[in-house]
Amino acid sequence: MAFKTFVIAECGINANGNVELAKQQIDLAVMAGASAVKFQVYDAERLHGKNSPVFKDALRGQFNHKDFRVLADYSPIEWFATPFDNEAVELLEDIGVKRYKIASRSVNEINLLKIVNKTRKPVLLSTGNFSVEDVRKALDAVKDCKVTLMYCVPSYPTKIEELNFGRMVKMAEMFHLGYGFSDHTQGVFASLEAVRLGAEVIEKHFTVSRTLEGCDQPCSLEPLELKLLVKSIRQYEIYRNDVIN
Repeated sequence: MAFKTFVIAECGINANGNVELAKQQIDLAVMAGASAVKFQVYDAERLHGKNSPVFKDALRGQFNHKDFRVLADYSPIEWFATPFDNEAVELLEDIGVKRYKIASRSVNEINLLKIVNKTRKPVLLSTGNFSVEDVRKALDAVKDCKVTLMYCVPSYPTKIEELNFGRMVKMAEMFHLGYGFSDHTQGVFASLEAVRLGAEVIEKHFTVSRTLEGCDQPCSLEPLELKLLVKSIRQYEIYRNDVIN
């Protein structure tokens, strides 16, 4: 059996609400060899509140529903998103996404998870710093979906010493699920280590340029770095498949 890592270019809020810049992100992600591009569907005020330190970044990075339809139609590779409320799920169902990403901050938002569960589509569930019991409750809420647990450290950027890949592997083994890595570190090395340890999915923030405004820019890869990441993963897969076969 050949292994193929699903590599997600997390475009997120890095285009700062500019549709043309987001299209450029998609073009560059395709050129780099990404498997999919991902965005975030939210209402900044409802999600963070006006007094949040990240509110301005979130508001600047917010797209309207029409913009998301344009971007989904534009993308030649899989396009999907992280929903942060029920209306976002409705939009994404109307667009016709193939899967959902649940952010770590939403692990205990059981009502949102139950709405996603009704779609019966694959779910990438970030576990963040939540306990095993919290993750168990989240999994119960999406019991009708095929779930991949996504290990992540919710700090931006994540320091290498904050990583604990043992948690990634052990939690997945506990629930008998596949696992992946939502990488908030700087550079490509943590993602490559996660692949070596068996991660089936890599999600990495992606930007046209880290010189752009936004709180996610520091932990994002630029185009040549994303190309290096994908190329390195594919080379490792060739090696691993040759060893197994």
